[in-house]
Amino acid sequence: MSDDLAEGLALEELEVAIASLRNSLESMSRDDADFYSTTTLLAHALRKLYLLSRPHESLSALEESITFLQQAIDSSSVGDGRRAEWLISLAFGLSLRCDATESESDAIEASQVAYGAVDAVEKDDPSYATILQSACHFIGKKAIRLHDEDDLDKMFEMHKSILAITPVDHPKLKSRLRSYNDTMFKLYLSFGQKGALEEAIRASEYIINIPDQSSEEHATNVWILAQRLVRRYLRTGTSADLDDSIRACQQAVDDTPISSKNRQRRLQSLCDRLGEKYSQTLEEADFQAAKVREASKLLGLGTETASLALEMARGVMASSINVLRADIKDLERDFPELAGRYKHLRDQLDTGSVPKSDFALGEEVWGNEMSQRYDTGEQISALLEGIRSKPGFENFSRPEDEKRMRSAAALGPVIVVNIGPLACDAIIIQQDGFSAIPLPRLDKNDIDSKYQSLGRGSLKVLEWLWDVVAEPILTALGFTEPPQSGEMKRVWWVLTGSLSTFPIHAAGRYSQRNGEAVMDRVMSAYATSVSAIVQSQRTAPVSHNKALLVSAGETPGHRRLAFADKEISVLRDICREMKLHPMEPEPIREDVLSHLRKCKVFHFAGHGCTDTADPSKSQLYLKDWETNPLTVASLLELNLHQEGPFLAYLSACGTGQIKSQRLFDEGIHLISACQLAGFRHVIGTLWEVNDQSCVDMAAIIYEEMLRGDMSDESVCRGVHVATKAKRDQWLDDTNAANKTCDSVRDRENEVHGKEDDGERDIISLEEDDDQGLQGVGNGPLHWIPYMHFGA
Repeated sequence: MSDDLAEGLALEELEVAIASLRNSLESMSRDDADFYSTTTLLAHALRKLYLLSRPHESLSALEESITFLQQAIDSSSVGDGRRAEWLISLAFGLSLRCDATESESDAIEASQVAYGAVDAVEKDDPSYATILQSACHFIGKKAIRLHDEDDLDKMFEMHKSILAITPVDHPKLKSRLRSYNDTMFKLYLSFGQKGALEEAIRASEYIINIPDQSSEEHATNVWILAQRLVRRYLRTGTSADLDDSIRACQQAVDDTPISSKNRQRRLQSLCDRLGEKYSQTLEEADFQAAKVREASKLLGLGTETASLALEMARGVMASSINVLRADIKDLERDFPELAGRYKHLRDQLDTGSVPKSDFALGEEVWGNEMSQRYDTGEQISALLEGIRSKPGFENFSRPEDEKRMRSAAALGPVIVVNIGPLACDAIIIQQDGFSAIPLPRLDKNDIDSKYQSLGRGSLKVLEWLWDVVAEPILTALGFTEPPQSGEMKRVWWVLTGSLSTFPIHAAGRYSQRNGEAVMDRVMSAYATSVSAIVQSQRTAPVSHNKALLVSAGETPGHRRLAFADKEISVLRDICREMKLHPMEPEPIREDVLSHLRKCKVFHFAGHGCTDTADPSKSQLYLKDWETNPLTVASLLELNLHQEGPFLAYLSACGTGQIKSQRLFDEGIHLISACQLAGFRHVIGTLWEVNDQSCVDMAAIIYEEMLRGDMSDESVCRGVHVATKAKRDQWLDDTNAANKTCDSVRDRENEVHGKEDDGERDIISLEEDDDQGLQGVGNGPLHWIPYMHFGA
C-alpha cells in the first residue's frame, strides 16, 4: 500500500489496513526481507490516518509514523535504493509535526532530512527530479519560517536544476514549473524579493503557452498569472500590470466552464479588478466596463448563480459578522487551532484603513499597505480552504448556496431587486427555484434623482414605485388583486443600491381604493440580504421572558418627546398580557446594554441619529449619549445568538436609514445591527416619525403580536395591520376633505394648521435639524416609514 493507495481509502478502510499491517509485522522478524518495506507502508498509513483524523487532539499516529520511518532509515545502507524515498517521507512527517506544534527543531530536522534525501539519490536515477522537487518544498518551508537566506539560495539552484533536466515535452514540465512558480511567489511574499516575483511571473507566462492544455487547466494557469500581475501592481502601482491582470482575469473567466465552481470566484475577482481600475482612473468608461462585464457574465451564469454573485456583493461587513458568529463556536470546539488562526487574521483585516490610490503617501508606503491587506486576505482565503475541507465545515464563511437560499423562501417569495447602470431586474427566489423578472421601466438615474430630491415618501414616488417595480413583480408572482379570503401571503424585499431607501411596502396608487397597492395584496418584510433571512431563521429560541422598555423622551440637546413615556406605559400593560416581565432601566448606555443580554423584547422610544460619513456611528440617543453613545458599533459588539432575543422595536427616526451612498449595499444601520447582534425580528423606520403616531402604531403591533401568540408571522402581520389601519384612516380623512395630498408637509399644514407635532427627528450630522424630507415630515402619511426585518 503506497501513499497513493492510502489516499484512496476511507477512514474505516484505512484502520483495517493498519491493523492488517500490524499483524503482518508481528509475524515477521527484522531480518525478513520485507520487514522494513512493510514498516514504511505502515508509516504511510499512520500518517494518512493522522491527516484524516483532524482535529489532531493526539499526535500519536503521526509520532508512530515518524518512529517507524526512522527505524527503516537507520536499518538501511547508504546504497539502498529505497533510502531517498524513505527520507522524503520522514521529512513530510516532521513537517506535519512542525505545523501542529510550531516546533522550529522539527522544521530544521525536516530540512536536514530533505538534504539527505537529495544526497541519497543519483542524478541519473529516474526519481531524482521528483526527490529534488519534494526536498525543495521542505527546505523552503524551513527557509521561509526561519528566514534562512542560504537555504533560499540552495533551493533556488535546486529548482533550476529540476527545470534544466526536464525536457520541454516532458509530461511533468507543467507541474514542475508550477512548483517553481509557487515557491518563487512564496519567497516574494515572505521576503519581498522583487526578483522572486519576476521569476514567478516569468514561469506563469511560460506555463500558459505550453500546448495541449484543457480549457479548465489553461484557465487555472491564466488565473495564477493574473494573481501574480496584480501583486506586482500592488507593489509598484503600474497601471499596465493592472490592465494585464484584468485581461488575464477575463481570459480565465472565458475559459472556465459555466458548470465549474471556480467560475463564480473568478468572475468576482474580475469585477474587483475592474472596480480597482475605476477607483484608479475614476473614468466612466471603466465604470461601465466593470458593470457591463459583470452583467453579461451574470446572465451567462444563469439566474441561480447570478443570485449567488449578487448575494456575495451585498453586505460584506454584515456577512463577515454573521459568518464569525454562526460558525466560530463550532470551529473552536472541533478545530481550536484553525479557529485561533482565523480570528487572528480576521482581526488583522478589520483594523486599519488602506488608501485606495493615494500615491501622495509615496509608492513604498502605498504599496506596503495595499500588500499587507492583500496578504492577509490571501492568508484568510487559504485558511478558509483548509477549514472547508473539514467534516461539517464545508460551507464555513461561504455566501448562502442555492439550497439555503431557497430555504429562505420557505414562508414566502424573496424578491431581490438588482439595480444596474444598463438594466434592472428582479430575481425571485422560491422553494421550487429561481426566476428573473425584467424591470425595463426602472432606471438607475431615476432612482438616484429621486433619492437626491428626498421625495421618497411623496404620493408621486409611491405611484412610481408601484408602476415600475412592485406591480410587475407582484403580477408575475400571481398577486394580481387583494386575496379573497383575507389571508395574505408574506414576501421579503431585498433592495439594492439607493432603492433600498425607498418604502416599497407602501408603493401603490391611492387616488382610488381599487387594490392597486402592495399592502392590499401582500404583507411585506425586508432584509439586507438573503443571508440575513437565513441567519434570522437560525436564531435559537429565546429562553427569557423579559421586555426591556426604554423611554428616552428627554435627552440632552434634543426637544422633549411628550408621548415617549405614554408609549412605554401602553406597552407595559400589553407586555404583561403577553406573559413578559417589563424592565425599565435608566436610559443610559451601560444599563441598557446589560439588560439586552436577558430580554426577549427590546423596545426603544426616543430620538435617533444617522451618521452620514460612518453608519457604524449612528446611534440611539440616551441620557449619556454625549460621553457614552449607544451606536451601531456598540450593538454589533453584542453576540446574543445564544440568548436568541425575539424582537427589537426601535421607535425612533431613521433607524433603517443610510445616508452614505457608497454603503447602501452594506445595510449597516441600526436595524441590521440589531439583527446581527442576534434579534430574530427588528421593527424600525426609514425616516422621521410623528411622536403621537408612534404610540398608536406600537399599540396595534403589540396587540396583533398578542393575538398571534408572538409567532414570527404575528410580527410581520402586526406591522402590516398597523400600517394599513393608519393608511385607511388617512384615506378616509382625505376623501372626507375631498383633497389630494402630494406631500406630507403640505397636508400637515392643511389638516393640523401647525408646524410641529413633536417629531422624533432623525438628525444627520451633516444637515440642519430643520431639513426634512419632501412628502414626509409632519404630515398625515406617518404610516409609510415603518418597516419589519426578520424571519
